[in-house]
This record gives sequence, C-alpha cells and structure tokens, in this order.
Amino acid sequence: MTSPFQFKRFLMFGDSITEFAFNEYPPTYEDEPQFTLGAGLSNAYTRKLEVVQRGFSGYTSRDAAKLIGPILKYEHDLRSANEKIVLAYAFFGTNDARLQGTNPENNQHIDIDEYVANMMKVVAEFKKRDIPVIVVTPGLHDQELWAKVYPEDMETGDYRSSAINKQYADTMAEKCRAEGIPVVHLYNLMKQFLDAHPQLSTSDLLVDGIHLKGKGYKILYDAMMKIIKARYPSLDPTNMKQRFPEWRFLGDDTVFE
Repeated sequence: MTSPFQFKRFLMFGDSITEFAFNEYPPTYEDEPQFTLGAGLSNAYTRKLEVVQRGFSGYTSRDAAKLIGPILKYEHDLRSANEKIVLAYAFFGTNDARLQGTNPENNQHIDIDEYVANMMKVVAEFKKRDIPVIVVTPGLHDQELWAKVYPEDMETGDYRSSAINKQYADTMAEKCRAEGIPVVHLYNLMKQFLDAHPQLSTSDLLVDGIHLKGKGYKILYDAMMKIIKARYPSLDPTNMKQRFPEWRFLGDDTVFE
C-alpha cells in the first residue's frame, strides 16, 4: 500500500563539495548566506522527492567505487518500492587531481585512467538498478586562495591546479559523452561564467580555492536542472505532482494516512 509519507529519493553522492552542500555560511568571513546545492535541490523537490546527502570530505573516486554498492544497498535495495532512489549525481575527481608530492599523508592522487575507470564502476552500480545518474567533473581551482589555507601543499608539491583539473574534467566528460552518460563539465561552465562576467574572478565562485561559494553552487545547480529537464522530464520538479492537498482544500473530513 502506498503512503503519502513515503517519498522516492534523489541521492547526492560526492566528496566535500557535496558534504558542505547545505552550509549557507561557509568560512568566507562573510555574514551573507550563500546559495547551496543541497538547499536548492531540497527546495525544488519539496513534497516531491526526498533529497539524500552522502558527501565524504577528502574521498576520491577509488573510495567512491568501494562505497557506492553499500550505499545503494541501504538507501535503495532494502527500501520499499515507494522509497527507492530515482535520480542521483556522482561528483568526484577534485581530490584525485591532487598531485603526489612529498607529504607522506597524501594518498589522494589517482591518475586519470584509474579515475575514469573508478567513475565507470560507480555509474555501473546505478545502471544495474536503472537509476539515472548525472556525473559531475572537477571545476576550476584557485591555487592562490588554497595556498592561504594550506601553504604547505605548494612547498611539498601536493597541490592542485586549474590546468590539472581541466585534464581530469575533459577526460571524464569525453568518456561520459561516448557512453551516453549525462555529464556536467563543471570546469567549462565555471570558466564560461567568468568569461561572461569579467568583473568577477574565481574568488567569487570559490571559498578557499576548492569549495564552492553560492555562485559556484548555482552554476552547478542550474546545469543539473537543465539536464534533468532535457533527459528526465518526468523527474523535472515542475512536472511532478506535489504530495498532500493544498491548505485551502483541507477540512474537518481530511484524513492523513
């Protein structure tokens, strides 16, 4: 029996950019709240889908390939038909693109070929369950901003760069397009946004050189919603019926079961 209290689900799966995707006050030393991806998706799917956040700070695609099976087991396979995941995104690669320097604690670097292979393993877990998944590539990086937070990365060679992120983003996007997998090429979209707004810089999109500010999250959100509208129109929130009657139709004889 279907209950209106059971919602099908949208899975957010990624690294720290997903883990922080509900934080309206990132550490930017600003008092103004920021747009966030998590809040944006939750607002769009209010009373339509339940948004489930599974973000893991510092994780790479290698970790994601190990995690996704158990996550889908508990968040999808063991759920009732009315609570299964019907849409998802997978967003890794920013940590994979970190170079391997002399810091013995840095085990994040994953070469491009393995990164792509790992992401295909992640996608395969969704595909075998017929769950639509959108892949998100790494975005722009601001070395100067990151060096203010972790200057030792530049000293040890354990750093990221926009040039490296672009290589990972281009390779991942090319593979996705060849396989017919919807992909958000975040690097290109951020670059296009800055080209169209020359008065802005990466510091307007990024908190610390890696993590997204409101404008950065909005670029990702808009791109994701555009793909959903085009590829999965039945899951476009504007086409989905809202659960529970509007307040004006409530009465003494209204029953919630």
